[in-house]
Amino acid sequence: MTANSKIIRVGVLGLGRSGYGIHINGIRQMSEKFKLVTVYDPLPARATSVADELGISQSSSETELLNNQEVELVIVASPNRFHAEQVERALKSGKHVLCEKPFGLTLAETDKMISTSKTTGKILQPFQQRRYEKDFLKVKEICESGILGEIYQIRICWHGFKRRWDWQTMRSCGGGALNNNGPHPIDHAVALFGEEEPNVWAEAKKCLSSGDAEDHLKVILYGKGHPSIDIELSDIFAFGQERWLICGSKGGLHGNASRLEWKWVDFSSMPKREVSLAPTPDRSYNSETLVWHEDSWQADDNTDTGGGAAPAPKPVLELYQGLYRTICDGAEQEVTPESVRQRVAVMEKIRKAAGIPVCK
Repeated sequence: MTANSKIIRVGVLGLGRSGYGIHINGIRQMSEKFKLVTVYDPLPARATSVADELGISQSSSETELLNNQEVELVIVASPNRFHAEQVERALKSGKHVLCEKPFGLTLAETDKMISTSKTTGKILQPFQQRRYEKDFLKVKEICESGILGEIYQIRICWHGFKRRWDWQTMRSCGGGALNNNGPHPIDHAVALFGEEEPNVWAEAKKCLSSGDAEDHLKVILYGKGHPSIDIELSDIFAFGQERWLICGSKGGLHGNASRLEWKWVDFSSMPKREVSLAPTPDRSYNSETLVWHEDSWQADDNTDTGGGAAPAPKPVLELYQGLYRTICDGAEQEVTPESVRQRVAVMEKIRKAAGIPVCK
């Protein structure tokens, strides 16, 4: 059997919004590459329903799923606090593993998972699918092109207004804005910040949720020679703002997942402005006519609408395609555990700065 004709056999741990809504629905669109073999969920009725729908076996326990000799890839889509321990057991059972975010709640957990992956020789894939989002890739391309000049300020907003009362609002389950959706905008922010690890200021508040975990998170990443990056991940914005706002020395960008607009000034075609201490003739402020150049980008497929919304399907499929190439063709991982570890390090700084416990 050639690599391109191989089908990877999959078992899924956890059948909630992510396990079923993202992973199973995604895999069903890639039947030429992945095949669902078995599922497990601590709620037996939910597991039975999914197994019957898919025409596959239902594992009676996590151990039974991990001992299933057919399974080659395990998807860990359980509540946040269980990710690291389940990844460990899956790797040691001889399976490749895809782990939902958050990819470990601490650096200690993350380092242990990475070490076990290397020891067992099995692929450990963080589910950081939003690195494939076209709006993020376009923003990164424009910032790196220099067309906006030196980037001084980046604002990333995931705004909404809603109450929640599920397990993701509880610290005891590893819930809260930082763990639930935080890994995605923080991943984008760290990529845009640059190579060095940023300094962090952070504030977390519990506002509308019924649980004890934060539903409003404000983070600022900063450092000499880098843009200041302002991240807001919050459920208290009745008037939500755009996802992207970029400020540079030659212009700026704004927009969302569906559309971006940017404009810039070519200062090389304009006279230099040396400091003058002489008063202006009419006592006015300095002024000049700026000639703006403008451009825009429009998404060519479905996008998500922000924090808490179902993610767009295409980035999910792209991450799975990359994982398939890594397992079957020996290609380099496109989203490596080591790169996500850098994000976990920043999240650990945020947790400390904002006083967020790992679990409670």
